[in-house]
Amino acid sequence: MSADLRGKKIVFVMAHGELGGAERQALLLGRRLASDYGAQVEFWSPPILQEGLAVRSAREQGIPWRFVNLGLTRQPYLQTFSYLSAAVKLAWRIRWAKTDIIFAYLLESNVACGLAWRWSGARLFIWNQRNGAHQGQRPRLEPVALRWTPRFISNSSHAAEFLSKGLGVAPEKVSVVRNGIELAPPREGRAQWRERLGAGKECFVACMIANFYGGKDHATLLRAWRVVVDELGKEGRQAVLALAGAFSKTHLAAKALAFDLGLRGHAKFLGQVTDVPGLLAASDLAVLTNKYEDWEGVPNGILEAMAAGLAVAGSDAWGIREAVGPENFKYLAPIGDARALADRILELVRDPELRATLGQANRRRVEGEFSVAQLCEKVAAIIADAI
Repeated sequence: MSADLRGKKIVFVMAHGELGGAERQALLLGRRLASDYGAQVEFWSPPILQEGLAVRSAREQGIPWRFVNLGLTRQPYLQTFSYLSAAVKLAWRIRWAKTDIIFAYLLESNVACGLAWRWSGARLFIWNQRNGAHQGQRPRLEPVALRWTPRFISNSSHAAEFLSKGLGVAPEKVSVVRNGIELAPPREGRAQWRERLGAGKECFVACMIANFYGGKDHATLLRAWRVVVDELGKEGRQAVLALAGAFSKTHLAAKALAFDLGLRGHAKFLGQVTDVPGLLAASDLAVLTNKYEDWEGVPNGILEAMAAGLAVAGSDAWGIREAVGPENFKYLAPIGDARALADRILELVRDPELRATLGQANRRRVEGEFSVAQLCEKVAAIIADAI
């Protein structure tokens, strides 16, 4: 640890209090900056009706989580005013909290903090870019926030390229810092999890860890899984797909499709799972499917599966390719192609030695390139250099 952040007040400004990939990374980074580098860390987010898993996780780790009502809206005719108002509130709140460094995650928080930080008394603001494309309507004040932001961190090369080429950010302001993965011990054993899934010892279990929203493509996976179940059924084998992720915008459509495809008993909708390591330990394969090639940076769900020693299959999206590396490219199917995805899954199902070899290589890749130590060291060095 070359950087010393003792006494520095760091505030993470989040878009919400639920637990997705960005929130997992922010919590991991915040905890380690506090424990290993001596920083004073807080998390802020808009008020929520029900305490989310991210909020509970932070408080269990002794990290304060405060609610700040910014009043942001996506209504076009009110959007500019709402961001200006939010910037004033944030600047005052950041100054009142005697904040040294601000981190923001996801678009709304990034833009609001980019507008506010210069009047907040903070010494540094870091914009965290987690996707590699324009997603929906962009705030009109985003170009101003981008111009005023001094440093940017991206968790993938293609998202960094989007910042510089797509949004006009000077390349020298952008740093690529890969995600850090740290798996806790499973809370429940393999046998307990497989019993919960209704999967016997010989049953093949695949899992996808992804919330039901945005660019995640549960529909293509379900269609592919119908093919997998049929093909394995001809061989007298059973298969279960475990879908772990918060129910949001797309889960009802996914459940309806699973019903139409006759996947009752073969596809389990688990909701948000707190014991992700336990589910991974009970699985034989991990899958991740996206709707767009550039929708997200490097996905946490696939990295966690790799850290658990699982082989992976999925969509041929940029972030997934960057996660799995060249050894796994042949197991990535064209986006939206259910038959091709099924073929790749079946190849891995039928070759347990190949799965074991790939799983071991995946674990080594995560340990070497996606460690928590490299995440924290690079971020701490960026802070030290900037201030």
